[in-house]
Amino acid sequence: MIENRAQSRHRKDDFSLDGLSFLLADVQDNLGNFLTAFLTIQSWPSSRIGAAIAAGGLGAVLARFIGGWALDIIACRRLMLAVCCAVTVVSVAMMAWVPLFYPIVVAHFLAGGAGALFTPILAAISHHTAGARGYIERMGRNESFNHLGNASSGFLMSLLGRMMGPVAPLWGVGGLAAVSLVLVGGFSAQADEPSGQSREAASMRETLRAICTLLSEPRLAVFLATYLLFNVANGAVVPLMIERYAFAHLGDPAVVTAICIVVAQITMAPVAFFVGNKAMQWPRKPLFILALALQPVRDSLVILSTGWPILTLIQVLDGLSSGIILVLFYAILSDIASGSGRRNLLIGLGLALGTIGALVSNLAGGALASGYGFNATFIILGLTGAAVTCLFAFGMPETRPAASN
Repeated sequence: MIENRAQSRHRKDDFSLDGLSFLLADVQDNLGNFLTAFLTIQSWPSSRIGAAIAAGGLGAVLARFIGGWALDIIACRRLMLAVCCAVTVVSVAMMAWVPLFYPIVVAHFLAGGAGALFTPILAAISHHTAGARGYIERMGRNESFNHLGNASSGFLMSLLGRMMGPVAPLWGVGGLAAVSLVLVGGFSAQADEPSGQSREAASMRETLRAICTLLSEPRLAVFLATYLLFNVANGAVVPLMIERYAFAHLGDPAVVTAICIVVAQITMAPVAFFVGNKAMQWPRKPLFILALALQPVRDSLVILSTGWPILTLIQVLDGLSSGIILVLFYAILSDIASGSGRRNLLIGLGLALGTIGALVSNLAGGALASGYGFNATFIILGLTGAAVTCLFAFGMPETRPAASN
């Protein structure tokens, strides 16, 4: 009887995690794109659109820093998730109803912060519901559903935008966040299981001391530097590739964007699921090196050809690389944080650095492309990616515990 109740609880948690990973993908990854399209139709100048989008990025960085720390000490994860869903609904409604500069900036700041917390909250819940041994497999499954959700909802929102105008995708994103509230209620009480960390350990002084201690470990410093620089090298590739196609009049930018998103996301879904299932059996380092090495290969292919077959291949390689990295990110940080009680803090710190890297990449990539042209920019990004691969290959030891063999 007890075993049946445990299985029923596990199925409920799996269903909620699958559904939320699928539904919230669009909220996390595509809201900025839909907002850009909406504000462009509203005849906003580029400088104001940039400020509104940057506000969402700033909200994401701050939320991930603070959220990772909070998840290690606060047990009410279901409430945190529900609040993030509610904030997203209200923020998106404000964007759609009041398309004025300051309300949009505030709303996107809040929505960016709420959306950025979905992934670390789901990761924390996954650890408590799946257990330490099933955690990485569960994260691979989360990422798989996330990418399927991105591909599906991106296609659906594009249709809504064509049929009902650019404000329709914003309402669609808000609707997905509202539906997600129902799934939050489906989690078992295990999602709110206390972490066991003392209040003294949760204090800001002890938190800063723990961060300094962890950062003094070469493995964490190398890995965080790798993840930051990978996002610097990788973040601008697809936007610049789309801009290059539009600049050369090689195709409709909307079609190119759709193909880039769908091909990469469909590739990531099975890769993330497979890597999650094998992560407890395979060493982390060789697979992570392979994923990093694919980034400069993609840049080389962009320079060599502008044909559709190569574009598709580039995005398949993006899906392979990102599908591996996004799952092993959690595996490696979980290995490093083992026994410290700071796993969620490290995840939040790593995600925040990745967001910063992507923002820097887009700013630097745009400036380089304007000043030196697309090919020179892709060469610089490719060389950066190659340097990052070497940094990880020569500076990072294997982290998988020997007991996992």
